[in-house]
Amino acid sequence: MRKKIINSLQWITVIVIVVCLIFSSCKKDQSETAPDMGLNYFPFNVGHWISYQVDSIYYDDFTSSSDTFHYQEKEVYESIFTDISGHPTMRIERYRKDNDSIGWYIKDIWYANKDNFKSEKVEENVRFVKLIFAVEKGKKWNGNAYNTLGEQTYKYLEIDKPNTFNGLSFDSTLTILQADEQIMTSTQYQKEVFARNVGLIYKKYTKLNLKLDGSILSGVDYSYTIISWGN
Repeated sequence: MRKKIINSLQWITVIVIVVCLIFSSCKKDQSETAPDMGLNYFPFNVGHWISYQVDSIYYDDFTSSSDTFHYQEKEVYESIFTDISGHPTMRIERYRKDNDSIGWYIKDIWYANKDNFKSEKVEENVRFVKLIFAVEKGKKWNGNAYNTLGEQTYKYLEIDKPNTFNGLSFDSTLTILQADEQIMTSTQYQKEVFARNVGLIYKKYTKLNLKLDGSILSGVDYSYTIISWGN
């Protein structure tokens, strides 16, 4: 009888070990096959910062003139707080430097939110849906879903592509086409490029009113290009 009990205990021990090994193997397989959502295309850690070269042209139909500006901007992810909806919100302090002889001065404050489904950014008190997760080539969404500007379709053009801006190389970038419209009297083009663990590295915004001969009547044309970043 004693021998049977010992044999039974041995079998139970073996079964427990086998079950544990199977569970451990399944858990490892699940971890290894977990999909890459692309969440790190939109960093959300305090202390992260990015500086940009900004080049812009403003066309004035009243004076029939244009003004060109070149300066630098820097975004600093300063702190996280809980907004009125109970969501973690990043406070982004934005600085500007007009030339090397003048230091950085604070320009304004933006905000950002991020979860496992999307990332949002509040720019000049207007909320935009910047990215949706998982990132997939060809995926579309309404970038103006949470503002009053009217529906605007954003689309992932490229995913995980190497890219270079200002002599800086990035292994994985994604490109979002935000607008590409042209009619006889106006043109609008918007594009943003993000890099993993860095965030926005390039932005192009063009919105122009045209004369019938195709010349520019009024509008704006500007770009943001990354200079450096860090934590």
